[in-house]
Amino acid sequence: MQKKILVVYASKCGSTAEVAQKVGEVLSQSGASVKVCATHEVRDIKSFDAVVLGTAIRMFKPLGEMRSFVFWNKGKLARKPTAVFSVGLAMSEDKPENRADATKYITPLVEELANNKSQAMFGGKLDYQTLSPFFRYVFSKDTSGKMAEGDYRNWEAIQAWAATLPSALGLVA
Repeated sequence: MQKKILVVYASKCGSTAEVAQKVGEVLSQSGASVKVCATHEVRDIKSFDAVVLGTAIRMFKPLGEMRSFVFWNKGKLARKPTAVFSVGLAMSEDKPENRADATKYITPLVEELANNKSQAMFGGKLDYQTLSPFFRYVFSKDTSGKMAEGDYRNWEAIQAWAATLPSALGLVA
């Protein structure tokens, strides 16, 4: 029987949504039936065998809509294998100190998932044109270089992690 996987994401500017789509594509190649959607589009998770959650990190924490999604579905998520990924500028370079920061940001969400099997942190994409005027102004004043425009997503790492998920989630024999 074909396994059903839900990839649900919270994204403000579209970068996390694009990563979720790529994760869904890779999972589909494994033979699973995959649905990719934003948190506000999910009506029920009970028909899925596993759930992959993806969130942007903003202001050092997962987006509020993902935190709410986990809160409202905590009981159902506890009965399904889950995996979590985050997308943010903390991982613009994959180095130990950035990985430590990104882990701190995603840990509170991961701790809410009783059946979490895998987690990953990826660099994001910063395009000032997708930001609200307030954030565009604030980020443009950054002199540290940490808020520099650019696409920091490592697509090879994203695909490699996604390819591990069928096994990590216990969906293959």
